[in-house]
Amino acid sequence: MGERLLILGSIERGEISVEEGARRLAAAAKSPELPALTTAPRPAVARWLWQAAFWVGVALAAWGGWLLASSCAGEVAATGRLVWAWLIFVLGILGMMLGWWLQRARWLYVRVRQADGPNVTIALPLPLGLVAWGMSIAQFFVPRLDEIGVDELLLAMEEELRKGYPFVVKVDDEDGGRVQVCFG
Repeated sequence: MGERLLILGSIERGEISVEEGARRLAAAAKSPELPALTTAPRPAVARWLWQAAFWVGVALAAWGGWLLASSCAGEVAATGRLVWAWLIFVLGILGMMLGWWLQRARWLYVRVRQADGPNVTIALPLPLGLVAWGMSIAQFFVPRLDEIGVDELLLAMEEELRKGYPFVVKVDDEDGGRVQVCFG
């Protein structure tokens, strides 16, 4: 938008001709400039959540590994103890994988700030590919979803997020309330 205003200002001041200005405006319209946006801010709860999942997974994997090693070191290994040791070890590995995924996942944040009421913040990981797949399945049961094209919108959002452009919507109310939705 700023480049277009500069071109129009140059035409108005007579620095460039109208034809040159029209050519520059057409070129600017063909290649729109997108501002380089930073990633969406992550609240501290997101960091705490992935770290907690990861380190609980590490602890469970270590405990399960210790149980496995101690069961195998003895002459008689109880089957029940081996089953529990493997279960704890596998749960630990799954916890570490969950923590790793939560660190890299795209998070949806909804922040509602009211002038005279409580403030609400919701943060949750949201895999857009999985949500788009679920919406395509739901189209069979809700025919109106096909008209809206929600799954195509979600996949387009995911493509923009891969390019590094977070999705941010901010709404300010006349009463001083603010709503902010960030996805990135």
